[in-house]
Amino acid sequence: MFRTSNFRQQAHAWQQQFRQVQSAGLLQRVFAWVALGIMIMLSLGVLVVVMLASWILVPIMLYRARKQMRKASEQYQQQGRQAHHDGNVIEGEIVSRHDD
Repeated sequence: MFRTSNFRQQAHAWQQQFRQVQSAGLLQRVFAWVALGIMIMLSLGVLVVVMLASWILVPIMLYRARKQMRKASEQYQQQGRQAHHDGNVIEGEIVSRHDD
């Protein structure tokens, strides 16, 4: 299935490439660590900003939702009172008759 010589050549090429990467200079390694550290700090900063924004915005959104619910409830009650006063509501008593 695999040609042994081709596989060995490819493995040898990968090993050489890995050795070249590992033999990178000290300056490149330091730069890579600094770049990684900066990226981590930036992502941490974004995370903190988003978390603080949610802590500020969630109570505001809850207050608005409760306010809208109260307003809708008051409107519903007003409509019920108007229907009652307009004569649209039929009041009565339910009489249950049991046939024995």
